[in-house]
Amino acid sequence: MSLAAGQVSAGFSLGRFASRHYRLCALLVLALMACNVFLGLATSTVNDYDEARYGVSAFEMQQQRDFVVTTYAGKKELWSLKPPLGYWLMALSFSLFGGSALALRLPSALCALAAVAVTMGWAQRRFDRRLAILSGLILATTFGFLSHHGARSGDFDACLTLILLLVAVRLPGLAESPWRVLSVAALFACGFLLKGFAIVPMAVVAGAYVLWTGAWRRQRLVPCLAAAGLFLVITGAWALARCLADGSADFLVRMFKEDVLARSTAIVDKSSSSPLGYVTALFDRFAPWPLLILAAAGVAGRAGLRRRQAAALLVLWVAIPLAIISLVRTQHHWYLDPLYPPLAMLAAGSALFLVKRSPPRLRTAALAGLVALPLALCEGRLLARVLVKEPMSADQRFLAALRPSSTGGCREIRSTFQLLYSERFLLEVVDGFAVAEPVAARPAAARLPDETCLLVGKRAWRLPPSPPAERLPAREHLLAESASYALYRSAARPVSPVTQWWHRLCSQAPNEACPGWQE
Repeated sequence: MSLAAGQVSAGFSLGRFASRHYRLCALLVLALMACNVFLGLATSTVNDYDEARYGVSAFEMQQQRDFVVTTYAGKKELWSLKPPLGYWLMALSFSLFGGSALALRLPSALCALAAVAVTMGWAQRRFDRRLAILSGLILATTFGFLSHHGARSGDFDACLTLILLLVAVRLPGLAESPWRVLSVAALFACGFLLKGFAIVPMAVVAGAYVLWTGAWRRQRLVPCLAAAGLFLVITGAWALARCLADGSADFLVRMFKEDVLARSTAIVDKSSSSPLGYVTALFDRFAPWPLLILAAAGVAGRAGLRRRQAAALLVLWVAIPLAIISLVRTQHHWYLDPLYPPLAMLAAGSALFLVKRSPPRLRTAALAGLVALPLALCEGRLLARVLVKEPMSADQRFLAALRPSSTGGCREIRSTFQLLYSERFLLEVVDGFAVAEPVAARPAAARLPDETCLLVGKRAWRLPPSPPAERLPAREHLLAESASYALYRSAARPVSPVTQWWHRLCSQAPNEACPGWQE
C-alpha cells in the first residue's frame, strides 16, 4: 500500500513541479530545442535538392540588391516558383553573418525555436501548464519537425509552420474583438509571401472554426473588408512589383499552374501518391504519439467549454489540412510540418489523460511508459540522425575548405562539369568564388586567366565526362585534390610566399580541412 502511495505521490510531484515552476520548465524545454536544432547545424550536409538552391538564390539576391526577382547562377529563377519572403530572410542572415551553412539555416532554426515557445504559451493559456510543458517536449523531439526540410534545414517549412501557428492562436480571439481579423489577414499575407498557396489549408481551417464556434456572428463588415484589403495590399504590392520587373504576369501564372494545378492533378518531383500516405508517414515521423492519440481519442470531449473550443480547433487544425494534402497527387512529407504543433498538443493531452486513468498503483509506471520512454526514444532517434547521418561528407568538407586565400588568390572557379546545387552553394556562398560551369575544352597552349582556377571532376558518374588530369595543358598545376575533385590553376602566375608556406605546411600534415597540394 505504501509503495502504491509512493508511486502516486511521485507522479503528482512531477505535475506540481511543472505547474509551480512553469517558467523554469519552459526554459529547459527551449534549451533542449535549441540543442536539438543547433547541434552540428553548421557542419551538417548541405542538401542537394532545395536548401542549396534556395541558399544560392538568396545569396545572389543579397549581392545584387534585387529583392523582387530571384536568380540562380545569374539567371532568372523559375525552378522554384516561390514568393520572396523566405529569400529575404536568408539574404538578411547572409548580410549579418556571412555566407555559411549556419547562416543558411538560421531563419528556419529560429522560427522552429519560436514555434515551440508559442506552442507552450498557447497550450498553457487554453489547457494547463503540465500539458504545455509536455507539448513543448514532444514538439522539440519530433523527428519529422526537425529532420529533412524541417527546423534543421535551409528550407522555408519551419517558417511557414510558425506563421500558421500564429494564425491558429489568433483564431479564438475573433470572438472577442472583430478587429483581430486584421492580424490574421496580415499573417496570412506573410504566409503567402513565404510559400504561396500553401496557406490554403489553414484558410479553410480558419473558416471552419469560425463557423463551428459561431464566431462569425460577432464579425463586422468594416473590419472584414479592412482585413481583405490589407491582405491584397501586402500580396498585391509584391505581385505588381514582380510583373513590372518581368514585363509580364508569366511568373504568377506559372506559379498557379505549377504549384496548384499541376501538383494537385499529377505527381511532380520525386514523390508518391496515396490517400493514406500521410497517415502512414505520421506513424513513422511522429512515432509513437499517434498510437497514444488513438488510445485517448475522447480526451478533448471531457474538458469544459473553453477547452472544448480549443480542442475543436486542434481537431480541425489537423484533420482539414491532412485531408486536403492527402487528396493532391504530389505528396511530400514536409507538407505535414504545420501539423506538428497541434499534434504535439493532442499527444500531450492524450498521454496525460491515459496516465490519469491508469490505476493508482501503476501511476509511476504509466508516466514512465507513456511519457518518459517515448520522449527518450524520440530524442535518441533525432540524435542518431544528427550525429551519424547528417555530418558533411568528405566531398563537401573538401569544397568548403577551399578559399581564395588558400588557392593562391583565385577569385573565379570554372568547372568542367555541371555542378550540383550543393557544390555551387559551397563554392559561391561559403567560399566566395565566382563560379562558371561547365567550361569547354581549351587548346593546349591556352592557360587560365589570372585569378582563375579550374575544378575537374574525377569520378566517372560526372555528366558530361570530365577530362583526365593528363590531358590538361602542361602550364597548369594541381593545387588541391580529393577522391572526387581536382583543382588546377595556371603555373605561369607566380605563387605568393604565403601560399608557398601554406603549401609546405599542408604537404607535411595533410588533412581534410587542409587539402593536400602538389606542385
